[in-house]
Amino acid sequence: MEKEIVAYVLARAGCTHPFRVSRYLALAEMEWLERRGERLTKLKYVAGPGVFFIEGIKEMIENDHCFIKHEGDPSTGRKGCIEYVCEPPSLPEDVQEVVDGVIQKYSGIEDMELNRLVVEDPRFKKLVGG
Repeated sequence: MEKEIVAYVLARAGCTHPFRVSRYLALAEMEWLERRGERLTKLKYVAGPGVFFIEGIKEMIENDHCFIKHEGDPSTGRKGCIEYVCEPPSLPEDVQEVVDGVIQKYSGIEDMELNRLVVEDPRFKKLVGG
């Protein structure tokens, strides 16, 4: 279900940089964990000082025609992004509710603030290495 959740995030958020996708995923995981007492996915979060990444996301979307990578242009300040171009995956309604809520609540927040909200959240420690 991990790939379907990544696809759903991109389908709902539009063309989004992988940095933001990973933050949305972490926030959805923490919300799910708080509500249900269990992880939403089996994604592996790898933390460093003040940042993190999700292992295997790049490989998950490579060579899948539904995920289109758009390169950024640092000279113009345009960030690259990944776009999901196929029919959005069907997820259980409660999963959609959590993901939609996260995207709606955090979409207007700057990248570094979004990152800080995740890595400083006490619930994040439960995801790292999971």
